Amino acid sequence: MVETDPVTWVLVATERVTWADALSDGRLRASGIRTDLSEYMPLYPVESAE
Repeated sequence: MVETDPVTWVLVATERVTWADALSDGRLRASGIRTDLSEYMPLYPVESAE
């Protein structure tokens, strides 16, 4: 099970916050097997504006 708030999910999904950082500082909780979704992040890479 993975639990987080919507803002954290967007930050992780766009790689503005790493999965590991969100997990370590408590913004994301994951328990059980196969809960490390970091290999699937970012869902949509954010392109830098130049």
